Amino acid sequence: MDESGRSDRVTTETTAEPSEYAALGERVAGILEAAEQTAEQICQEARTEAAELERLAAIEAERLKTELTKEARASRTEAEEYARDMRQAVEAFATQHRRQAEEEAREIVADAEREATSMRESAQEKMRQVEDEVRQRQEQLRAEVRALEQRKREAIERLREIAALVEDVLPPSRREEPLLRDLTPRHETGPSGDA
Repeated sequence: MDESGRSDRVTTETTAEPSEYAALGERVAGILEAAEQTAEQICQEARTEAAELERLAAIEAERLKTELTKEARASRTEAEEYARDMRQAVEAFATQHRRQAEEEAREIVADAEREATSMRESAQEKMRQVEDEVRQRQEQLRAEVRALEQRKREAIERLREIAALVEDVLPPSRREEPLLRDLTPRHETGPSGDA
């Protein structure tokens, strides 16, 4: 091939390279921006879901506590009314059986108090279980958020590596605006990616 044919080919390749690199840079920047937006949206949705679950769990725990306390009070009231009625019936029955009937009534009251105490303790145990479940779910959601944030950081780091490789293949004249600058989110302050 002669010198003029080689010169024409070099000129054609040189004019094609900048537009290809510019298009590649724009695509990489678009991919990075979409990845960052998606990761931020996932994190926001996870935080919103965690807050809503925490709120709903607190409401449910309070509802259960109120309901179980109310049931325990009602049972105690019923038991006390029953004991009072029994005492009155015993007194009316006969004086000679009074002591025995009063003893039975005291046992009934004691049983009712033990039952009320047992129900109250059961209600408190259920409330503790609900609170434990809420705490576990919160921890699980926090772990999921941390995992999503780690995945985001890893994706950005991989994209930075790709951008660095792309910059390495760019001609020196196209390196005036580094691609890596576009991969650094404006809210990040350090190399670890923490805001």
